[in-house]
Amino acid sequence: MKAHTKVLLAGRSAAELQVLENALEGQAHLELSKRHITNGHSDPLYNLTELPDILIFCTTVAWEEELKSLGERPLSTRPPTVVIGAGNTAMMRSAMRVGAKDCFSFPVAPSELLESLQRIEREWRSESSEEDNPDRFVVVINAKGGSGASTISATLGHGLAYRIGQRVALVDMDMQFGNLPSLFDLPPAGGLIDAALRADSIDAIALEGHMLKHKSGLHLLGNTPQQLVVPGEVEEARMRKLMELLRTSYDHIIADLPRQIDGITGLLLESADRVLLVVQQSVSHIQDAKQMLRYLTTYLGVPEQRITIVVNRWDKRAPLSSSDIEKALGIKDLLCIPNDFARVAESANLGTPLLESAPSSQVSRAMMRLAEMLSGKKAAADESGLGKVFRKWAGA
Repeated sequence: MKAHTKVLLAGRSAAELQVLENALEGQAHLELSKRHITNGHSDPLYNLTELPDILIFCTTVAWEEELKSLGERPLSTRPPTVVIGAGNTAMMRSAMRVGAKDCFSFPVAPSELLESLQRIEREWRSESSEEDNPDRFVVVINAKGGSGASTISATLGHGLAYRIGQRVALVDMDMQFGNLPSLFDLPPAGGLIDAALRADSIDAIALEGHMLKHKSGLHLLGNTPQQLVVPGEVEEARMRKLMELLRTSYDHIIADLPRQIDGITGLLLESADRVLLVVQQSVSHIQDAKQMLRYLTTYLGVPEQRITIVVNRWDKRAPLSSSDIEKALGIKDLLCIPNDFARVAESANLGTPLLESAPSSQVSRAMMRLAEMLSGKKAAADESGLGKVFRKWAGA
């Protein structure tokens, strides 16, 4: 979201414009300006040298002519518009035809007007992020229990927020045994269930109130251990709405999934921009990965190009080589995270993220390369010895 959103209040009634300005002047992120139309032009944007980010247009009894003049402008010169007027059905239909984002009758409740502006701003964020960050919604899941999906989720989310400056939501989807807060020395609390149950009525500001906040800027959404959740208690429709709200509120969503396939995990896997399937370098892990891949592609319909195999605790001296794994899984590329068990374990025990406790380790460097690619940022010069693997996956 922009630091300041330029909002133009335009109309023929100076009194109405003043009422609207008074209603919005306490919002620090809004840069307000007024245009009292007194000439013969009905177009509220006539002869402006700089267009606003949002137009609030107060129409009069001559709303047909006023909206027609706005609709005659090229789309590229028509900012998102909120129309305020008589409120009759014909006026609202005309407003929608010229692309109005919302319509109100005067006087409008300040809270409703502000909510409308916030929704427009969230749409900007979503549209901008979709263009700049194609892999915005990332799901991480173990092919076999204990492969390290939670550590990878936490480090990836932390890297995107701490080192790249993205607005990131890390979601702990293990509603019974999730422990992501402990990796950040945060209290074992969270509002995931409450947020999902209220998904029909909360907005981005209320959603943020359910989050745990880390000093890096990362927001974490999980469940409290005091709230026992059984399978099926959270409806899929509510979780879908919660994920839609997260998409419009954050640059990236990183979801750490438990190793199970049910309605909720299936929903997230199907809608993810990128699925990171985490394995380790053993025959049993690869066997489970084959089964998981078959389920993802055949039963859930996840396109193969959206799935990336992550080999955690990679050791080039191990008997199972990268080509062996690629052949067994029928894939072309792997993403390998080197083994540094001692440092990773120490980070978890201290509750200090790996990028802070061991920023120069090969694990940290590998995770940052992944974070850079997912965010669309240019990767830093490679010093980790893993450049070939990462460039191969990135298509370079």
